[in-house]
Amino acid sequence: MKETDKERYLRNLLVEDFGEEGQRRLREGRVVVVGAGGLGSAALNYLTACGAGTIRIVENDTVSLSNLQRQVLYTTPEIGASKAEAASARLSRLNPGCRIELSECRLTEENAGELLDGFDVVVDCTDNYAARYAIDGFCAARRVPMVYGTAEQTGGQVSVFHAAGAGGYADLYPVRPPQKPVVGVLSPVVGVIGSLQALEAAKLLAGTGQTLAGRLLVFDGRKMDFRIFEI
Repeated sequence: MKETDKERYLRNLLVEDFGEEGQRRLREGRVVVVGAGGLGSAALNYLTACGAGTIRIVENDTVSLSNLQRQVLYTTPEIGASKAEAASARLSRLNPGCRIELSECRLTEENAGELLDGFDVVVDCTDNYAARYAIDGFCAARRVPMVYGTAEQTGGQVSVFHAAGAGGYADLYPVRPPQKPVVGVLSPVVGVIGSLQALEAAKLLAGTGQTLAGRLLVFDGRKMDFRIFEI
C-alpha cells in the first residue's frame, strides 16, 4: 500500500478486524449504486471516501431546486445539470483513487443485466418500485448481494438481500405497492439510511463484520429508535 493511501485510509486501517487486508479488498471491489438522489448522495460519498475501487452510478435525472433539500452531492449552481456527471465530478475530487463509471439511463427489467453485471454488490438507492423489483430480480438470478434502503417521512429501512442465504425484496414484499408520485422525508433521514447502506456495502466488499443479511433494520427518527427484525 502506498504511503499516501496509508495516510488517506488511516482511520479505516485502525479498525479492528479490518486493517490493510480489508482496505485491499475494498479497493479491489466493484459496487454499483442505482440512484444518485437522497440515499445515493450519502451512499456514494461514503463509499468513495472509504476507498471502494470501482463505483458505477446509474442515474438519468437532472438536478432540480427541490432536490437540494436532501441530495447533498449537488449545489445550487448545478440546477439543470446531469446528476450523474455532477456526482462524478465531485466524487472524483473527493477521492481520485476511485474509478467512477456513469450510466445515464433509467434501470429497467430489460437493461438490468447490462447495467449490473460484473459488480460485487448492488446498492438500491432508487425511489420507485419498478427499478427496485428489477434490481431484486437480477440479484436473485445472479446471487449478487443487494443492499436495500428506503426513507420516508422521519424513518426508513435497510437490509441486505441475496447474501449469506438471505431471501430477496420480493420475498419480503411479494405484492408491489402503488407508486406514490412524491413522498415527504425530513432531510437528515436520507443521510442516516444512505450512510447505513454504504456501511453494509463496505462490509460486503471487505468481507468483514456481520451484515443485515436475513434481517431488517427499521429506523424511527421521531423516537430515535432502531430495531432489527429477523426476516
